[in-house]
Amino acid sequence: NLCIVNDPNGRPDRSPDPFAVGDIRNTDRGVAIKSKMNKPYQFAVLVLLVAVAVGFSLVNTPEGANTEGIDVMNETEAVEMKEEEFQRAKPLINPTGYINTDNVSIEDNIGEKVILLDMWTYSCINCQRTLPHLKEWNRKYSDDGLLIIGNHAPEFDFEKKRSNVEDAVEKYNLTYPIVLDNNYGTWNAYNNRYWPQKYLIGVDGFIRYEHIGEGRYEQTEEKVRELLKELKMRKGQNPTLTDEIGQSPEEEQLDSTDVNSDMIKTPEIYLGAYRNDYLANGKNGTTGVQKLTVPENLEKNRLYLDGEWIFEEEYAENSGSGEILLRYEAKRVNMVLEGDNTTVTVYQDGELVSESAGRDVENGRVKVGDEQLYNMVANEDYGEHKLRIEVEQGDLKAYTFTFG
Repeated sequence: NLCIVNDPNGRPDRSPDPFAVGDIRNTDRGVAIKSKMNKPYQFAVLVLLVAVAVGFSLVNTPEGANTEGIDVMNETEAVEMKEEEFQRAKPLINPTGYINTDNVSIEDNIGEKVILLDMWTYSCINCQRTLPHLKEWNRKYSDDGLLIIGNHAPEFDFEKKRSNVEDAVEKYNLTYPIVLDNNYGTWNAYNNRYWPQKYLIGVDGFIRYEHIGEGRYEQTEEKVRELLKELKMRKGQNPTLTDEIGQSPEEEQLDSTDVNSDMIKTPEIYLGAYRNDYLANGKNGTTGVQKLTVPENLEKNRLYLDGEWIFEEEYAENSGSGEILLRYEAKRVNMVLEGDNTTVTVYQDGELVSESAGRDVENGRVKVGDEQLYNMVANEDYGEHKLRIEVEQGDLKAYTFTFG
């Protein structure tokens, strides 16, 4: 499970459409790939990457890299060997702010720490599901020399707001340094295209391991431990670590263990004008007001809106009462929404959701406030359903659907 992006301007985008050439099916939060000059999300180039490992996760450890014996070499020999096998880590480029720290850098910690650089954004479901593991590694290994840096590169403009990121950091109880990368300086320096993506930087400043997407937590932790032992030996310390591998994180967040990517048949669906390719009853790719009506028969995996809607680049906003309709095939439905104490009612298969209500639904309704991910539907099993979201009162900005 991951989010993929291929944008020369550096702006990531979440989920490839499984039914379009060159795209990958997303799970709860996929990725897309579009770029626009000076507006990084209309795509100039499309990257095809298919991965199967706990959904769609990719491990990008350098192929054929020979690491045998590095930990017992002297510093000069080790660096010479690594020069041939690995790329050097880049510094953090033009951060726009810090959370949990006044300042942090990669270069100042080379030789002193093993650095795990995590590319993430707070409304991404795939990123959210990795956080318990990052927190556990921080707890277990920070005393041994692990430094986790969360590089927050936003997808949507609202994710550039410091207060929003601070709220997410508090909500998920993240204590390691968070770097705000609103201008995508570090994202571009690493030529990154995915949420989440992790880079492990060893004692000599080389990127020794990369992992794209969710999953492979034990493998990643093994690499963390390997690099920590090398760090300790280089410092002349006992390489024994303070904790054991494989302990499960104390918290399980957002159904992280039971996503079956093969059963999710509906791609991520955007509502904003620049990515609303699945809009079936309106004009795609166009900003402005559209007055829409819904036909009697709905096509599967196509988006329908009813009423008058204002289409902006990143979202669609209702003008007065409105409805969002979708036939989907998945187990869970999430939406990225923004409102002003806006009430929306959730219907599935013609009935008010009750047993299938998502985490953020109460008595069939969702109160939408801050810009974030809302869990609308949580069915017991995968299947096809007809979803109807009715805006009762207030203005609603709808950004995207994601499925799990």
